[in-house]
Amino acid sequence: MEHRDRLVRLVRRADADLAEAALLCAVEVEPDLDVDLALLRIDALADRLRSAGFPAGDADADARTLARYLAVELGFTGDRDTYYHPDNALLSRALDRRRGLPIILSILYVAVARRLTVPAYPVALPGHVVVAVAGPERPVVVDPFHDGEVLSDEALAQRLAAVSGGRIAYHRAMLRPSPTVEIVRRLLNNLTRDLIAASDPKAALRTVELKLELPNRTAVDHRAHGELLEKLGRFDEAAAAYERYLEVTGGDGPDDEEVRRAAIGAKARLN
Repeated sequence: MEHRDRLVRLVRRADADLAEAALLCAVEVEPDLDVDLALLRIDALADRLRSAGFPAGDADADARTLARYLAVELGFTGDRDTYYHPDNALLSRALDRRRGLPIILSILYVAVARRLTVPAYPVALPGHVVVAVAGPERPVVVDPFHDGEVLSDEALAQRLAAVSGGRIAYHRAMLRPSPTVEIVRRLLNNLTRDLIAASDPKAALRTVELKLELPNRTAVDHRAHGELLEKLGRFDEAAAAYERYLEVTGGDGPDDEEVRRAAIGAKARLN
């Protein structure tokens, strides 16, 4: 599909627009989505802040102004009540609802910031995506899900300890930029999970198909592909997907025997 080809080309670029990438992912759920029109809406958000005299240049001031504008003035915040609803993983719907997952709101912050020449980038911490604005000594980190709260190293350490049960220790190197392809994969993982939970296997299947087009596809994607195909009654394709998983793992996968049985079972259901 044209939008998939566009996304695969985009994630390989160092200057990729995260908003464009997120919107191309949303097409899997909203096939009639006009990606370019949605991008104009983000351009307009940046233009409105620019026209108000946004003074790009100081990392701390820029980060706080961006957070105040998007969170306080416009009301973009995390959806804590229906966190796992698929709408929260769709940038197109977040623009309307002004609610979303941490990753979607972080993509929006970065997209607006970069249109204002602010050196912002996403940071994919375990369990939570935040935004960093490059500074002379340490990047300024804001949490779009929590209304653009500015996070110190101590706050980041506490959050990481809480999310990981104390198993992961925070260190400053975690604040490096996350590549676009990793952000896209993480976003699609959220979409797949939430669409399955919403009993929409057809849409979930499309998100897995898209992951299989990415350069960072994994063996697990083939298994997920098979499971969704099987759920939809496409048993011959499911068996082929399971067998592809086994080819990719080369017999060393942790679930090889289980997947082998699934492939045999899918074939048996063809009779």
